[in-house]
Amino acid sequence: GWVQQVRALPLARVLHRLGAGRSRAGDPVNPRVGAELLVGTGQHLRAGEPWLRVHHEGTLGAEGRRELQDALCLGPEPPRDPPPLVAETIVPSGALPGPCRDSQ
Repeated sequence: GWVQQVRALPLARVLHRLGAGRSRAGDPVNPRVGAELLVGTGQHLRAGEPWLRVHHEGTLGAEGRRELQDALCLGPEPPRDPPPLVAETIVPSGALPGPCRDSQ
């Protein structure tokens, strides 16, 4: 099918459970957990082709795999108006930034 969209929230939930995020301040974050999206909106994808690469330690499990598959929205035709490849570019404001601080 044709990639209509990839829903970010299911991806974030699975990655969070694998250790990529915090539930509260001070919780550890595993820097080895992450994901690479291998497809884009409007791309044609055949059964068996990879669309996501997940980096993690431990076990993803059947439920996590199902959640990730549910994040991929396919359709029988290309999307009518695929989003632009770059939605917005943010540049420095011109003033030199101060030192980075942890959130309070």
